[in-house]
Amino acid sequence: MLCLAAVVTCSVRAEDQSANRFDTDRFFHLQIEPILEKRCFECHSHQHKTKGGLALDSKPGWEMGGESGAAVKPGDLKNSPLVQAIRHLDEDTAMPPDEKLPAVEIALLETWVMLGAPDPRASPGKAK
Repeated sequence: MLCLAAVVTCSVRAEDQSANRFDTDRFFHLQIEPILEKRCFECHSHQHKTKGGLALDSKPGWEMGGESGAAVKPGDLKNSPLVQAIRHLDEDTAMPPDEKLPAVEIALLETWVMLGAPDPRASPGKAK
């Protein structure tokens, strides 16, 4: 009887842990991808344009980056060009160029970078 209780307890704990685990793919699809689509794809996607050689519609696109190299350094806000651009710290590299993103969108993109920039997309377009 004691062994059965231990097995049940271990099973419940494993289920609790997986239920509480943060789903980075879901976070990306629900929070990050819509920002990229709305704010960036017009100038940085394979379907529209790839200004500066940068495409943000796939993981390989931002990993390779554009003329300045990789757009994101996973886990590194200070050295991620995308983060520096959306913060509008430098007028020449500020993105989007016409208007700064709302603070909540900047915070979400910064969180994404700090999480290691999880991105389940392999090729341009939505991966669902």
